[in-house]
Amino acid sequence: MHGIVLKGLKDFVTAEYDREAWRAIQDGAGLEGKVYVPVTEYEDADVLALVEAAADATGEDVPDLLDAFGRFLVPPLVETYGVHVETEWTGLELVANVETYIHEALRAKQLSTYTPPALSAEWVGDDRVAVTYTSERELCALAVGLLRGIESYYDEQYRIEERTCMLDGDDQCEILVTRQ
Repeated sequence: MHGIVLKGLKDFVTAEYDREAWRAIQDGAGLEGKVYVPVTEYEDADVLALVEAAADATGEDVPDLLDAFGRFLVPPLVETYGVHVETEWTGLELVANVETYIHEALRAKQLSTYTPPALSAEWVGDDRVAVTYTSERELCALAVGLLRGIESYYDEQYRIEERTCMLDGDDQCEILVTRQ
């Protein structure tokens, strides 16, 4: 897992709750005192354990927590990877191009073991993009939260429909994003 996601999780918890909540979540995940640096890669198990511990500590359901975290994470991601985002893009154009312009660039880094989720996005109309998400992490609620975060960041209105979901036993998540 890329460090920016784990650092973002810490920032999210401390913004929504406080530093003590973050420490309690780290303790609950068996990762007490571990520091996450945005440009470093970490084991997927860290984020999965932290999310479970956060859900236990806050009483939030994991999907709701991941959705809120995804929304929170968009501004720092756009700031960090803005070099790969065309300034004239709309949010929906970012959704349609995230795999090609951002994930492929991350995969191409020398010596990188980072494995972003497999995404494909295809325009299926002037105001509609079909997104397919596949990842062993099964963090599809985070993907939906990121889509909602993009919607907010770009001040757009979307209808987001999950047609299939890995958590329901499907091979992949299919998400239809329509600009209203």
